[in-house]
Amino acid sequence: MSLNKEQIFQEKFIVPVHRTGRITILVAIACLFLPGLYLYLFHGLAPTIGPLMKSLIAVWSFMVVMGILEPIIYFPILGLGGTYMSFLVGNVLNLRVPVSATAQQVVGTEEGTAEAEIVSTLGIAGSLIASELVMIVGILLLIPFIREINDSGGAMEVALNQVLPALFGALGGIFLFKVPKLGIVPLGLGFIIAGTGLALGVEIPSSIVIPPLVILSIIAAWIMYKKGWVKGEGMM
Repeated sequence: MSLNKEQIFQEKFIVPVHRTGRITILVAIACLFLPGLYLYLFHGLAPTIGPLMKSLIAVWSFMVVMGILEPIIYFPILGLGGTYMSFLVGNVLNLRVPVSATAQQVVGTEEGTAEAEIVSTLGIAGSLIASELVMIVGILLLIPFIREINDSGGAMEVALNQVLPALFGALGGIFLFKVPKLGIVPLGLGFIIAGTGLALGVEIPSSIVIPPLVILSIIAAWIMYKKGWVKGEGMM
């Protein structure tokens, strides 16, 4: 990218995205406190300190780590604008990451470039609009079947539990077909962890497994690249 093009990209895209992203995130954080403040100010409802602190410690002990790791892990795929939007609205793993990766794959942009950044941002923005429309229509259509959906162990619950694995499998297949060696570490460790969980009779939460696997996979891919076992071309 030429100096002039890089300067334009920084001034016309990066700076406004940072400004807008910070404002919307801060506004969203403030809005999170509004329901609690409303209940306290208008109805006098407030939790006692003991249960409140126990709940906060239980949540913070997990979310602080995830809140630091997840933006770092997914930023290379989501890009700047995509990261702001994804962590504002949620569904990062099961929707925003696949959308960003697929959009860049279809357009054929090179990872880490200005083009990839813009394509990812547009793709995720489109997914936000589409998901909201689909959600509204879906809610209206599913209202008559709400009892069946809420039934524990029903067919709908079983089907919904397979959505995230299916998305990860499809997304992983795109890259592993191109560079199969990159799948050695994540797939190998994944089978070991799954086998260990089955042997011990415990279910290991994916939220605990995925971040370390992502980090180890990145390290393994970097080592393979440095050793010359894989090439940078064709990875994205």
